[in-house]
Amino acid sequence: MIAFSKYDRLKTPQQIGRPIVSIYPSQKKYFEEAYRTGEHGWPVEGASLPVSRFVTRFKKERSAGRVLDIGCGEGRHSALFAREGYRTVGLDYQPLALERARRISGNGSARANLRFMLGDVFHLPFRPGTFDVVLDYGCLHHIRRRDTHAYLENVGPVLKPGGYFLLSCFSTHFKHHPDEKRKRDWMVHNGHYDRFFRKGDFKSIFGRDFEVLNVEEERQSTYAFFHVLMRKKEKGTRS
Repeated sequence: MIAFSKYDRLKTPQQIGRPIVSIYPSQKKYFEEAYRTGEHGWPVEGASLPVSRFVTRFKKERSAGRVLDIGCGEGRHSALFAREGYRTVGLDYQPLALERARRISGNGSARANLRFMLGDVFHLPFRPGTFDVVLDYGCLHHIRRRDTHAYLENVGPVLKPGGYFLLSCFSTHFKHHPDEKRKRDWMVHNGHYDRFFRKGDFKSIFGRDFEVLNVEEERQSTYAFFHVLMRKKEKGTRS
């Protein structure tokens, strides 16, 4: 479901010359096992409601365009955009996820507009301004805080000015189990990294290059997620 760097050192300004012990290799193994068994807990088919609502509105604004689904997993959101006529790339760093995505999407109406590809969020193989819409439903909250800059420097440029960015990530209200207690906004859990966000975080993280249009929190028992809709600022309007 997730796409992250396979490298143990990311050359952001804060990290140059400083080796770090990386969680990413064990995290990659965690997700590989999750896709191998199919026992992972996240939805496999059917788009999230905020994404479905966005597609309905976006069709009135633009009937054609290009979409990138980062960490696409089994491709539930990729398939939705493709069915609606948008040229869509579903990208994941897990080959097993892509195998499942291709199998689930099958030979339906989405196929002509849909391509799944192996890739890494820290090394996106696309030219600047390639996409009208970028989705991240499950990637950012598995990226370490110190690597946020590297994430932004890779994801932001591939979206056209005026394009939309749809993000879903863990809220600070998220708990893996009812008795879970945390003193910080991140944790290492079962060999992978989880980061938890507050509503105000999105403006501070993305505000230089994006206008935050809407933030809504979804709670399901002990699970809680933020769904965020942003629009990339036009050149000359960035703060």
